[in-house]
Amino acid sequence: MSYPTSRLFSVSEEHPCHCWLCVEPDGLDAREKNMVWQVQEHGWSVVAVADEHELPGWAYSVGMWHTMRSPEVCMFGLRGRDMHTWINAVGQQVRAGQPLRVDEERLGVLDGFPVMVRPVHESWYVDLFGYALDFYREPPLPVLQLIWPDRHGVFPWQPGAGDRCRAHQPLLWLPKADHPPSLWTRLAELSTSPFPDAGINELVVGSKRVISGEAPIVGIVHTHDGRWEFLDAAPVHGEDDLGMVHLRHLVSDHPHIGDFADLPRGHAAWQEEDGNWSRAPFTPDPRS
Repeated sequence: MSYPTSRLFSVSEEHPCHCWLCVEPDGLDAREKNMVWQVQEHGWSVVAVADEHELPGWAYSVGMWHTMRSPEVCMFGLRGRDMHTWINAVGQQVRAGQPLRVDEERLGVLDGFPVMVRPVHESWYVDLFGYALDFYREPPLPVLQLIWPDRHGVFPWQPGAGDRCRAHQPLLWLPKADHPPSLWTRLAELSTSPFPDAGINELVVGSKRVISGEAPIVGIVHTHDGRWEFLDAAPVHGEDDLGMVHLRHLVSDHPHIGDFADLPRGHAAWQEEDGNWSRAPFTPDPRS
């Protein structure tokens, strides 16, 4: 099978980089500044998008292209912390002189199983890799998908593959228009803001644990003056517990928050211990 991409990816200074480290921009939010720091300190950062309802989570690197001129890598459908670990393992392999090859069955990532390396068609970038697009700003941005087999070693496109192995991993080497209809092909619905009073590129308030990706969103506030706040379960004692983040990052990382776009001003929504959400007005505005 042939792909519209090089079969061997390796370090090459012929390819330019226009990322935030090479051409530093103004106006980065707290999470974006942390990403820049991680790339400076470690060579790359890993973005983990939590699973929400029926949509599996995924994770991807940001910075491998800048640091090593090696494609960014992504994984889908497993636990976020595990995918984070495995992506770091691949980065260390590349750093040690083991470049990634398309169609390679790469060992030393999963315990007891290889992962298959496949290229990612650029038609998926906007839906899945928003932080990477922001970080690099301009092409090139090569990305490779690391695909895991089922417990019997069968990959999702092979006969007899397990249902979870198939459903939890998109086939990103296919152009999005050619991909079988699935949850993955509907992610474009997140490209516009569902929230009144806040465009997709506007800064909104978030707890620092939400912004850093350490905690899920379990509280949403639509203030009397039209601002939106996205909080985790920890109490907010003051402004030091809060930060600013671009709404597009929260919508991308937590798709379920779009269900609360109809929350009126002066109302809050929060997740109960049983997982259900409640809504109620509040007065006075606790952030005023």
